[in-house]
Amino acid sequence: MSIAVLEKSFSILEVLARKGGALTLAELVGECRLPKPTAFRVLKSLRDLGYVTQAGRGGAYELSARLASLREYGRDEAVRNKVLPLMERLHAAFNETVNLGFLENIYIRYGHVIETTQALRWIVRPGARDLFHTTALGRAIVAHLPEEPQARLVARACGTAPARQRKALRSQLVKELAATRARGYALEEEETVVGVACIAVPLMALGEPLAAVSVSVPVHRFPVRQRTALITAMLERRPLAAASA
Repeated sequence: MSIAVLEKSFSILEVLARKGGALTLAELVGECRLPKPTAFRVLKSLRDLGYVTQAGRGGAYELSARLASLREYGRDEAVRNKVLPLMERLHAAFNETVNLGFLENIYIRYGHVIETTQALRWIVRPGARDLFHTTALGRAIVAHLPEEPQARLVARACGTAPARQRKALRSQLVKELAATRARGYALEEEETVVGVACIAVPLMALGEPLAAVSVSVPVHRFPVRQRTALITAMLERRPLAAASA
């Protein structure tokens, strides 16, 4: 991203902050003195990233709760406080490791972990990172992003693979993201760690489109009945997390 684009982005954010309410595209163009097509493209990117919200197609724009959370002491802490009730309920119900992850560039960064008390376990420490497409957390987030930023992330992630593998990886990843979006959760089995499976759901309901929660389970403790119960619990409890925030 060029310096000029950054300047235009911050100009729009500063106007929205100064006005303290929603502004139409025409109003922002007038305030920022930007060409309408330029302002529209910048706003679309800011909206896709979750820093600006729009009231319906063609509606006014305003700053999101996510942008406001950057001013809090630690974004991880702010998101963790929102989602901790859900994580604790999943841990209590299944006694498996529950993870909070953030999408950063093409990586998932682990922000918080509640460990299982069972002897056989795999624990990822907060701060660790994995490529998004190898994790359930990453797939859950990227599957629900708008088309353009999703395509950019897929292209960049596949670019990390050897050239001869990129086309097949891209095709496989696009299919998996579509399936993930359709069913509402992501599933990953032994792709990041041998012997471990993960199920993840995104946190859009909490106003955090770039975060997700997963449960990690050793595959020998993951029969069909347990898998079904866990998926049901994760899908049913997303609204409870939003309500408790």
